[in-house]
Amino acid sequence: MSLPIFTRVQYESAVRALRLGSEQLEPDGKCCAICGDTGHQAWECGHNPLYAMATCVAMAATAQQMHDTLYLLAGLDTYMGETIGPAKVVLPDRK
Repeated sequence: MSLPIFTRVQYESAVRALRLGSEQLEPDGKCCAICGDTGHQAWECGHNPLYAMATCVAMAATAQQMHDTLYLLAGLDTYMGETIGPAKVVLPDRK
């Protein structure tokens, strides 16, 4: 997987958005300080890099919880070499 390469313009845009957002830390009844749109403030703006980061962190945490749950339900979790979970496969003893 290759990492994205950001341009100077993209960094400058992100820094500008952060600066503008830092001027609107609580509701002030004005338009968004970052994009100028109505209906939201800087901390909930889709152009705010901090909001984007927080959203990605929350999505990753939710995905990890879902992964762990599905892994357990599939019976693929192990404890001391034995599979555990409601969907584990138990084979009959062969004699």
